[in-house]
Amino acid sequence: MDNRIIECASRAGRDFSEFMKGEKDFMQALASVDQFADQLRVHGCVNHHFVSYMMRNAIMQALIDMGEAERKEKRRKNRAQKKITKPT
Repeated sequence: MDNRIIECASRAGRDFSEFMKGEKDFMQALASVDQFADQLRVHGCVNHHFVSYMMRNAIMQALIDMGEAERKEKRRKNRAQKKITKPT
């Protein structure tokens, strides 16, 4: 197996991990997925589209989950603030 495909797979995994930690932008993680999928295609993987789709889907789902968590926390803070400032 070529070292380039291993490097791309490792980079995609690291970028996803760093994205989950908030250290990288999701576009950087998606670019790594594209590079990895391209290397799979170059090396003859007929399922490179499926691998790319699944990895992109995981990144997008993580992005959606992060957004939902932020909105949930914001709503919680708003409710707590209303309880504190509620006149009795």
